[in-house]
Amino acid sequence: MFIESPDQVPLRELVTAAGDAFLVPELILRVDDESLRGWQLRYGDWTDYPDRPGGREGVEQALQAAVLDMRFRIETLGK
Repeated sequence: MFIESPDQVPLRELVTAAGDAFLVPELILRVDDESLRGWQLRYGDWTDYPDRPGGREGVEQALQAAVLDMRFRIETLGK
């Protein structure tokens, strides 16, 4: 799909409430509730990445931000 994960982080398919499917590193979760519509990185400090406006493109942009932050954390904190 649209992301490549570092080899040490397995990918899994997640589907949004809108029905869009994404391959996502296991350290990132999808949250679709009243408090957040977006992605949550659970490595080090848990961090939310709300969906950006623009439908699927905004969801992809938020996921990409979470993946970039995940990669940075893995490189600096280790796994």
